[in-house]
Amino acid sequence: MRTPLARLSAVALAVVALAAVALAVVAITAAAPLHAQSIHPSLHVDATLDDCSVRFAPELTQRAFDRFVREFGSVSAFKQAAPPSTLGAGRVLFGIDMISFRVDEWADAWNDTFYHPNDHHELGSKKEFPLLRLRAGVTDALDVGAFYTRNPHANYGWLGVDGKYQVASEAHGAPVTVAVRGAYTETLYVSDMDMHALTTDVSVGRRLWRTVHSYAGLGADGLLVRETSDAVRLRGGLTVVPHLFAGVDATVLRRVNLGAEFTASARPSVQVHVGGVAF
Repeated sequence: MRTPLARLSAVALAVVALAAVALAVVAITAAAPLHAQSIHPSLHVDATLDDCSVRFAPELTQRAFDRFVREFGSVSAFKQAAPPSTLGAGRVLFGIDMISFRVDEWADAWNDTFYHPNDHHELGSKKEFPLLRLRAGVTDALDVGAFYTRNPHANYGWLGVDGKYQVASEAHGAPVTVAVRGAYTETLYVSDMDMHALTTDVSVGRRLWRTVHSYAGLGADGLLVRETSDAVRLRGGLTVVPHLFAGVDATVLRRVNLGAEFTASARPSVQVHVGGVAF
């Protein structure tokens, strides 16, 4: 008869395998070039802007808005960017991350939701943002964290908080480490909408070497949005976007943390990070 621990191991390894296969399929799809339109639509221009900023154009349709919510919301939602193992009570990690993703800049979902400094200042298909992160161990099994970022020349940024609870640990004899996590992200500085993301996920990890961990997980982002623009009248509400993720994390010189994570969602993204344990 299989023990509960053996059943947990089998389930955890199955989750890792399924997530890895799904991520491989999405990664291949994401690597394909975005479909290019033969004639690019006109840009919406506001000469007072310093950079491309979120502002809804009168041409924005409900369908394009719904797609924008899914894609913008899914890339902005607080990513785990760490293995399921926790820091330990009293330990604090400060880090800088870089998130990178691609968008279909000429699609209505992105063209009719941004204004530009001039008619040749394109949004760009590749977007990258630095993030400031903080993670702290409340107990040996519970971490809490926060992140913040903004485009200093535009009108959008994000603030998020999360909590991760370690359900099982290799350090305590389990074959894998398992954690559950919840997070909240608010989109800042945008006057044309209120957007909030509620994230839940579960992750499974295993140590490869003494200081290197691999992990994978799955979950969903619940995107709550309300349109507040003077230019359009569109329905908001709740949109649920599933996601899969996988990553690797390493500790160097006992206090320096390095890692990378790929997330498959409405808009796939890659996030790399470097951090240091202060205590």
